[in-house]
Amino acid sequence: MDINQMNYFINIVECGCNLSLAAKKIHISQSALSQFITNFEKEEVELFKRKNGRLDELTESGEKIYRYAQDITQKSIEMEELVRREASKQKGTIRLGVPSLILRVYLSTYLPNFVLEHPDIRIEVTEGGCNDLRHMLINNDLDFAFLIEPTNLDLKGFEQHVIDINEMTAFMDVNHPLASDDLLNWSQLKPYSLATFNDTFTTYFLIKNKLTEAGVPNDVIFTSASWDYLIEATRNNEIVTILPKPVDRFLSSDEFAVKHFHDFVPFNVLLCRYKKKTYSDVEKILLENMLDFFYQPVD
Repeated sequence: MDINQMNYFINIVECGCNLSLAAKKIHISQSALSQFITNFEKEEVELFKRKNGRLDELTESGEKIYRYAQDITQKSIEMEELVRREASKQKGTIRLGVPSLILRVYLSTYLPNFVLEHPDIRIEVTEGGCNDLRHMLINNDLDFAFLIEPTNLDLKGFEQHVIDINEMTAFMDVNHPLASDDLLNWSQLKPYSLATFNDTFTTYFLIKNKLTEAGVPNDVIFTSASWDYLIEATRNNEIVTILPKPVDRFLSSDEFAVKHFHDFVPFNVLLCRYKKKTYSDVEKILLENMLDFFYQPVD
């Protein structure tokens, strides 16, 4: 008796040995069910007692086989579900939105290794400023997005996971007049031309607000989506570029100086996604893997 035949048998019993009712329930002809019972009992063992030529109840052997059939079909269902879950773990596509700086600084090593370890999970990376990526996430064009705090997302509808806690710093030529200071006040920037990310980035508005609070009238003159261009713009002149501190790992201290602010602007990186009742296995794998990779214990 194979799995399909076990299902026929179980349905006949559940329908009170009524072949007509069982046939309708499982969408098979009554004659096919009758033939299955006849053939099985002819070659194996009698399953049913009969009354007036009709199936009436299970024999003692039929009771035993019925219990085994129930167990086996349930295990079959569980196995199919297990196969489905395991397959979905290994196959799938994740749409990931990442600002270019975060892609370079945080994910340049992580993503290639993740893909190599999970060859059946495909990562579609969309680069852009945080403002654009936030709109894409809200419109369900992304599964995950790396955003800078404040994300301006409705926390009733979105999850936010901390990836890094950092700050915005001042970058300048090594011979800049401010290069000898240990810590800067924002008011010290008044005499200088300023540069930072453009207004597709959350940090643009954070910097503008901080300059206004500090009474720095000088507007940001240079903006770009390219952090390396903004750094190069400071070479051999007195331009000050304000960028996230992690950029300093790519720079030579012989050419550029990096200065912290007393009252710094936070640069906190968050991994965001929609709140849902259920998530695909590939979504669960990526989130758990990322949180484990970027976890920073608090001292």
